[in-house]
Amino acid sequence: RAVSRVALVSDQMASKRPRADETQSGYPEVMHPKPRGEGLPGLTRSRNEADHAVITPESRVWCGLPGWDPRCSGAYLASPQMNGALFTMCLVKMPNGACAGPALPGVERFILVVEGGITAALSEMSFRLSAVKSGGDDVVGEYIYLPPDKASTWSIKAEGATTILMFEQVYRPSPHRIDDKPSVELGFIDDKPTLDPGAPEVFTLRKLLPLEERFDFNIHVMDFEPGQFLHCNEMHYNQHGMLMLEGQGIYRLGQGDGRWYHLRAGDAVYMAPYCPQWYAALEPGRTRYVLYKDTYRDPLLTGSTGAGYKHNAKYQAGIF
Repeated sequence: RAVSRVALVSDQMASKRPRADETQSGYPEVMHPKPRGEGLPGLTRSRNEADHAVITPESRVWCGLPGWDPRCSGAYLASPQMNGALFTMCLVKMPNGACAGPALPGVERFILVVEGGITAALSEMSFRLSAVKSGGDDVVGEYIYLPPDKASTWSIKAEGATTILMFEQVYRPSPHRIDDKPSVELGFIDDKPTLDPGAPEVFTLRKLLPLEERFDFNIHVMDFEPGQFLHCNEMHYNQHGMLMLEGQGIYRLGQGDGRWYHLRAGDAVYMAPYCPQWYAALEPGRTRYVLYKDTYRDPLLTGSTGAGYKHNAKYQAGIF
């Protein structure tokens, strides 16, 4: 009788878990995390280590962004000031009607709408993007990638109070395909096919950009059901910028015994090259996080630690 009662409770809990195929309604906990009772002012779960950083919502510092509507404000969660980072990851708050500034020359830009919506336009071509998939028949996606020849010329305008997650980096053309340029890409996360992460991994993996050499990074979205975890304690030359969109879990990061972090929606992580990393999802619902990963480039040509914009500006110009 006791066994059947436990099984019944387990089945009831499983039936309440959000599933990846439910109607998308944005990621409200990124900007409005549930009260967790952290306690006294001054306490934080944020930490900056040699090979990783964790930035939690109470540690975000908002500032104006050069070239943007002065009503906008951004909180940088990763940048080349961090050990090994070749990109920036930034949350941006945009009031209704506010316009984004242009990207720097040679810089590519990826935008995910976290709350609200935007219009992306160039001349007579215009696309509406929304955090809510059912936001209208003319809504074509919740994310957009703008290659370096477009990121400085397209206009981005907020429709209502909007929050976006933005990744930027200097584009690095492949020495083997100099004339093969990336294209504008947009869509909904859950419309992308799920990919095999490789046995024995069981999490759900989607990649939002084409798996082609003309793209020098990709954006992964990874879903874990409670109790699922990475079987591989990964360690690789690629760097990551990650934002928890839903759920909670344990991330183990760093050398030796490492550090163990209880992460939840709204928390951001930077992982430097060769930072050991492992994740396990906790109840009550699925984990979903979005992850930047540099890819399709020889590590001999990706620059030294902290090289940042100046090195990649030379790379973008073809000075190898």
